[in-house]
Amino acid sequence: MRRRGLAIAAALLGGARLGGAQAHPDSSRCDSIVASAAGVVDSVSSVVFVSVAEIRGDRMTYDQRDLIESRIARAFVPPSPFALSVFEGPALARALRISSGADTLGVPRGASISGTYRIEVTENGVVSEPEVVRSSLMRGLDSALVRAIRAAAKIGTAFRPVSGDRWRLEIRVGGDSVDGAHALAQGRFPRMRVRDATPASKERPAFPEDARTDSLDHGEVVLRFVVDRDGLPALETVELMRSVEVPFVRAALRALTNQKFRPATISGCPVAQLIEFPFIFDDMQRPPPRAP
Repeated sequence: MRRRGLAIAAALLGGARLGGAQAHPDSSRCDSIVASAAGVVDSVSSVVFVSVAEIRGDRMTYDQRDLIESRIARAFVPPSPFALSVFEGPALARALRISSGADTLGVPRGASISGTYRIEVTENGVVSEPEVVRSSLMRGLDSALVRAIRAAAKIGTAFRPVSGDRWRLEIRVGGDSVDGAHALAQGRFPRMRVRDATPASKERPAFPEDARTDSLDHGEVVLRFVVDRDGLPALETVELMRSVEVPFVRAALRALTNQKFRPATISGCPVAQLIEFPFIFDDMQRPPPRAP
């Protein structure tokens, strides 16, 4: 019962722009390079999907979820241009070793599109203002999704819980087709040669004090996030991919705020890139026991 999503009207090759909140001295030149077809290796046919799930509970039926997703997909109007501002990147960037050839030419990377939004629905079907939980960092995309969610909530009773209870819903947008997801947009996405972002320091996170209290002696946390054009982790994009105990997750998030990177580049111009980054905790970092 999946419906076709809206097609992207303009080809990304002609409308790409750089993302990022801060301007760079050579931003005009870099915008021109990234938007130029000369930097494109090839293009791939891609689909962006929207999916809806309850944050807690399982009261929502498949038909209800399907109806909400289809209403959002119908109401969605892609930003114009559909900006190419965040690129895919390597997994586990700390262990990445780039060969001299790849370091010079870069690796073909496509666009990365991922966003998460949340709403609350009362028993009467009143929908709260959509909250951007995980920003896409693509110019105009988050606001386009918020408008689509608002518009979809005004049509009929799709957002009214049948159980008479409240809903807390998470709406995700991305390139992965989860079960029951609806196509939101589709088109050909260019791939460009990108020199991947790399860590600018080798500092290891401090072993968490509360982990020692819990007799934990090692752990690993993997976070996924966007490294922006200034080489800083965009904290509004952080997602937890793998973890052990909560103390290590807290320590990894604290360490991330001080982590610096060399940003990804295209022809020497910095671009935003999505990476996965591991934080390793072991006995070598474990603080000594306190004196009695």
